[in-house]
Amino acid sequence: MSPLLARHYRTGAPVRVVLETARFAAFEAASVPDPRALPWIAPGLVDAQVNGFGGVDFNRLPLDEAAWRRADDALARCGATRYLITLITHGADETVALLGRLRALRELHPGGCLGFHLEGPFLNPDPGTRGAHDPAKMVAPDVALFARFQEAAGDAVRLVTLAPEVAPDKAFPFIARLRALGIRASIGHSLAMGETVRLAADAGATAWTHLGNAAPRQADKFENVILHALAEDRLCGFLIPDGLHVPPTAFRALARALEAESRLLLTTDAMAGAGAPAGTAASTLGAAAVDLLPDGRAVLPGTGKLAGSTLTPCDGVFRAARMAGLPWSEMWNAFSTGPAAWLGLEQGGGLGIGRPADFCLLEETGAGEDPRLLAAWRDGAPVWERQG
Repeated sequence: MSPLLARHYRTGAPVRVVLETARFAAFEAASVPDPRALPWIAPGLVDAQVNGFGGVDFNRLPLDEAAWRRADDALARCGATRYLITLITHGADETVALLGRLRALRELHPGGCLGFHLEGPFLNPDPGTRGAHDPAKMVAPDVALFARFQEAAGDAVRLVTLAPEVAPDKAFPFIARLRALGIRASIGHSLAMGETVRLAADAGATAWTHLGNAAPRQADKFENVILHALAEDRLCGFLIPDGLHVPPTAFRALARALEAESRLLLTTDAMAGAGAPAGTAASTLGAAAVDLLPDGRAVLPGTGKLAGSTLTPCDGVFRAARMAGLPWSEMWNAFSTGPAAWLGLEQGGGLGIGRPADFCLLEETGAGEDPRLLAAWRDGAPVWERQG
C-alpha cells in the first residue's frame, strides 16, 4: 500500500508510515505544507474489561458467530483494536460453558479478542463490594477450580480479579500461581487494606480493578480501600471514565494521584448496552435484566445499582481528559499503551518501526471539540473506516 501521512498524537509532528506484514516497516518524520490537514495517528485502544458490547452479552448463552462478529465490529468502530472479554460471577458449570463457547468463537474469528478476564467468582460477597454480582456464587480463590476454567478457555484467561482478604491462606498462593502462569492478578470487589494489600502485591497482584467502585459507599476518611490502593506503588489502578462510576472531581483526584504516564489505566467495564443501537432501553448482564437510562447509566431494575457501563472506548478517552484536566494524548496512553504494557503485549511499545500496526486515525472537528475517529487498523489492515 502507499505510505500513510499523519500527525503523531503526542507531538503533532507529521510522520510517514509504511506497513508491512502487520507491522510498521517505516515510521519517520515527514515534511508537508500544512500538517493540520493530516489526521492524527494514535495506538489502538486496549480495553481490559468488556462484559458485552453492541447489543451482545458475552455473559449469556446462546451466543452465535454473527453476534460475536457484530460485537467485534462495534468495538472497532469505537477505537478498540484489542480487548479482553470479561465474565462476571457465575456458577462454576456456567462459567465453564461460557468459556467453552467463547473459546470456540475466538478460534473461529479471533478479531481483537486477546482472551478472557475473570471478574469473579473469587470476590468478596459483602454488600459493599458485591456490585451487580450474585454473592451466592462467590467462592474463595481455588487453584483447582481456576485450572478447570482455564482448560475450558483454551489457556486464554489472561486476567483474574479477586478479593485477597477472602481466605488469605488460599488467595496469596493463588496469586503466586497466576503470576507463574503469566496471568495478571488484580484486586477488586474487595475490602483489602494494609498488610493484605502488601502481601497480595508481594505474591504478584499488580492492579486494582475499577478503583472506587464495588467499594463501600460509607468508609473511614483515612482507613479505606481507595487510599490503601493508592499507597501501594506496585498497583496500577483501572478507572471507568464515564463520569458516573467515579464522579468528575473524584476522577480528577484519582487520575492525578495515579499519574497518566505511570499507574493510571482506563477501561469501560462495558456491558451489552454500550455501542447498542440508539434508543435501546433494556439489556442484560448475564442472568440479570438491566435498564439503560437516558443519562447513560446501566442499572439493575428498581435498585439504581450500576451494572457495568454504556461507555465506549474512544469516548472514554476524551471524557477522561476533560475530567482530569489533562491532554487527551495522555488519556489515550492510559487506554492504549498503558493497559497493553501492563498485559505484557508488544502494543505496549506504542507506535514505531517493527511494532504491531494497531492504530487509530482521528480528525479535528473544530475548536474546543473532541477529535473524531476516522479509522481503526489492526495487524496492518483497516477493521473500520468512517464513510462519508
